[in-house]
Amino acid sequence: MLQYPLVLVPALGSDARLWQPVIDRVHDRVEAECLVIQGIGDSIESMADDVLAQAPERFYLGGISMGGYVSLDIVLRAADRVAGLALLNTSAIAAPPGRRKSSMSLIALAESGRFDEAVARVSGAVAPTRPDVTALAASMARDLGAEVFKAQQRAVLGRRDRRSETSTIAAPTLIVAGDADAITPLQLSEEMADSIPDAKLHVLEGIGHLSTLEAPGRVASYLVDWLLHFDGHARERTS
Repeated sequence: MLQYPLVLVPALGSDARLWQPVIDRVHDRVEAECLVIQGIGDSIESMADDVLAQAPERFYLGGISMGGYVSLDIVLRAADRVAGLALLNTSAIAAPPGRRKSSMSLIALAESGRFDEAVARVSGAVAPTRPDVTALAASMARDLGAEVFKAQQRAVLGRRDRRSETSTIAAPTLIVAGDADAITPLQLSEEMADSIPDAKLHVLEGIGHLSTLEAPGRVASYLVDWLLHFDGHARERTS
């Protein structure tokens, strides 16, 4: 059994189904408590507060896309609680002008009663070559509903640039990126890997933005190797 639970934070418009294929494969290789926590709020900070309120006292932390923004906020504000950090398909930058404009447009669609259109636009962008992933992304977003969708869009468009802070992260850090990710280009993951001390970057060839659905086997393998390595070191330090 791992010394600490693994807390996993989903992406925008996603729920536990985004992480489930990875969790299933992690459980095939190691006994681990995996908790998917959906932070609630209309800012990254409020989502992070909600995750921290539900999480164990100390835990391994993994976040994908928006969940990565939340995870960065957590590790930068509550470093003593995070035993290790995994960042998937995410970045440390503030929302660029084009992305801010897109989020505001999506909020306007949802507020005008065209929520399904907003969902279709987002789900079509995350994995354009994988209809199965697109369909699941749309299903998760619809199930969460328009109010959550709007709150999450406000959170991502208002997020802070954390690049000046990432060099202070002491938690062992795993970074996973897809070289076909059109939403979070590989360069942004490389920047984080260069900034966070001793971070390990894995690049998934031909994989887009939702790597946990597109390549769950490889993502799980990276997570397990990372967990076992640093969990062992943590046990040595506490023995």
